[in-house]
Amino acid sequence: MTLFQFSINSFGLVNYIIAYLSLAVVLLFLAIFVWMKSAQDVINRTFSAYSFAIAWWSFFTIPLLTSRYAEAARIWDQVCLSGAIFIPATFFHFVVQFLRSYERYKKIVQLCYFVSAVFFFANLTNYFVADVRPFHFFNFYTVPGTLYTIFVFYFGVISTLGIVLLFLEMHKSDVTDQRYKNQVRWLFITSFLGYMGGGTNYLMSYGVVIPFVTPVANYAILVYGLAVAYIIMRYRFLNIDVFIKKTLVFAGLLAFVFGVFTIATFVMRETLSKYVAGGNSNLWTYAISIFLIVLGYDPIRNLMMELTDRYLFQKKYDYQKLLKDASKGISNIESLERLFGLVVHFITMRMRVSRAAILTKDRGGTRYDLEYQRGYEKNYLAYCIEEANPLIQYLVQEKEAIDIEAVKEYVMQGSKKRGKGGHREYDFNAIKKQMDELGASCCVPSFLGKDMKNVLTLGEKKSGDYYTSEDLNVLFTLAQESAIAIENARLYDEAIKKTHELERINEALEAAKSRLTDALKETETANKQLQDTQVQLIHEQKMATLGRLAASVGHEVNNPLTILSMNVSRAILKYRKNPDLKVSEILEVFQKMEQNISRIKAVVNTLTGLLKKSEKGKFEPLSLKLILEETLPLVQFQTYLDNLAGTEVEFNISGNVPLIRGDLERLQEVFLNLFINAYHAMAGRRNPHIKVTAEVCPEDTKFVVVNFTDNGSGMSEETMKKIFNYGYTTKPPGKGSGMGLYMCKYIIELHGGEIKVKSKLGLGTCFSLTLPVYEETKLSDVEAQAKTG
Repeated sequence: MTLFQFSINSFGLVNYIIAYLSLAVVLLFLAIFVWMKSAQDVINRTFSAYSFAIAWWSFFTIPLLTSRYAEAARIWDQVCLSGAIFIPATFFHFVVQFLRSYERYKKIVQLCYFVSAVFFFANLTNYFVADVRPFHFFNFYTVPGTLYTIFVFYFGVISTLGIVLLFLEMHKSDVTDQRYKNQVRWLFITSFLGYMGGGTNYLMSYGVVIPFVTPVANYAILVYGLAVAYIIMRYRFLNIDVFIKKTLVFAGLLAFVFGVFTIATFVMRETLSKYVAGGNSNLWTYAISIFLIVLGYDPIRNLMMELTDRYLFQKKYDYQKLLKDASKGISNIESLERLFGLVVHFITMRMRVSRAAILTKDRGGTRYDLEYQRGYEKNYLAYCIEEANPLIQYLVQEKEAIDIEAVKEYVMQGSKKRGKGGHREYDFNAIKKQMDELGASCCVPSFLGKDMKNVLTLGEKKSGDYYTSEDLNVLFTLAQESAIAIENARLYDEAIKKTHELERINEALEAAKSRLTDALKETETANKQLQDTQVQLIHEQKMATLGRLAASVGHEVNNPLTILSMNVSRAILKYRKNPDLKVSEILEVFQKMEQNISRIKAVVNTLTGLLKKSEKGKFEPLSLKLILEETLPLVQFQTYLDNLAGTEVEFNISGNVPLIRGDLERLQEVFLNLFINAYHAMAGRRNPHIKVTAEVCPEDTKFVVVNFTDNGSGMSEETMKKIFNYGYTTKPPGKGSGMGLYMCKYIIELHGGEIKVKSKLGLGTCFSLTLPVYEETKLSDVEAQAKTG
């Protein structure tokens, strides 16, 4: 054998030894720890037995391959196969226990163990292993007997049946537990790969070596062992906690020690045996192996410890101490900004997360605003999430923390349903998208009563580890404790803010007080001036009215006085011409004088009747029709000089209109203003017409509605808005004071009624007045009470 061929064979053998040894170490410690976790659990016991059977076969295959003598190799072959014989039975038993189908396949399981027991005893005969021989890179390998072939067939059938059961379970539509389905999926994939790789060991017994496949096939079984460790950590498989990671580290260290010792022993023995004779070669081999182990142990141990602490398992937090420290820190802070900073800093430092943020519900209760963040590359402080967002809805409805891995599971399975009882439906694709946008690996709600006030978002852990259920529970508890503190801090900040605002307001009030004092003085002066102006205006209005009255009365009295004077002069002239004149001769003159005196008397009586005062401020029962009829002659006196004769005035007042309650003098002033305004609005128009109607208000029978309509020039919308304003007038200078309609509105409202106006340019105007009905029942009740009392 050339040195090159020797190197190739040595490397090939070392490759197999590493694969078998790593597989044995990993599965042995998995078997031990699963057993220690819950030995009373059947599924844990069957898994441990299954892992132990593989580990037994794998470990004792190494001395078979490296033995120097056929007799020893034959014994090691029987030892390793005694473990392989029980692999299919323990695998199938584990699968049906895991799938909760043991009762259904109980007889098959019992049959498998019986067959395995038969093969175990057959393994001690030449019918199972006929012999051993050098093969491939190995010193010795199995030569199959007749029963060995039957065993291989049995091994394939039972293993395939277990894998098929996993496949069928994985595709069941009625399985809703996503974590369980993931466990089944991983077991199916890794078991399939493991048995495909392990099957190459039986092919080599028949002299079959698949190039580039057989040398690495056993690593597929190692992948199976590592994958089982992964689903234990990732999906809480078999209810084993994450401490199994420490086992993998220890297994790695053990594999290093055994690997170095085995490889060094094999290589050095083959090399030194040519140069060192006798037992000295073994001595030198062991010495060099021990030297290499001592030289590399500390660096490897430190490296593994660092990798373990960084990637596999972080130093576990004391959750009770974590909550205690957090509660103590939170209770000592009053400012909201500082409290947010403490919570975020505390979590990022103690739990070693890459970033964290807090979203709080706004005052309107329609969205959640990002109030504080740490570890983000971008400034997210302007970020907000609407209340209708699927992530917010999930947190509000489920009242629990959610991690991105759980969301990914639902997305992967295409599931929309989740929640307590499975009756709620959520869009997990939208939830994942929102969490990715926030850079959140975990979202924790914070409730105050039934109202979700805050959301704590956390990025991935710096170790790359996932959030465990214990992490989520602690974070949820911390979030609930912080909810009260955050609300108190918010109220504290608002109180401080309001205190500052009150101080500013007080300062502003002091300044305003001095300005108000000055303004009041100015207002008093202005009011005095206004009162003087009002008095002057009223005086001018009265003087104008008196002037009109004087002119009209003078005209009505002067005409009969002139005729009376002329008749007196005629009588005197006749008497001078004829002193003996008899009265009968001038009787006609006296009769004309009497007629003119009667005319003057009628004018005076009318005037005194119109100007007769009622008791000022006295509200009494009044007839609306009489008020209007008595006001009309006064209007004629007022408008005498404006030459408005020929205007038709129509009264349409139903006889069933009840008496109204009012002040006669003030109501006459209202109607007088309305008549005069109507006359002026109709000046120059053909067929001027005024119509006054009155009826009981249909909406409220306690009021009478008076409509005062003319066919004058009308007014615009802008004018109607200003018509009741003090001092506003559309009349030319000297014709109006702007007080008429202002006083009308004041008087009507004083009576408890209201006045409105409707008008169109060119069509006329209608004023609508509501006045209260005089309620006689009140008087009757009072009188009845007086009589009965």
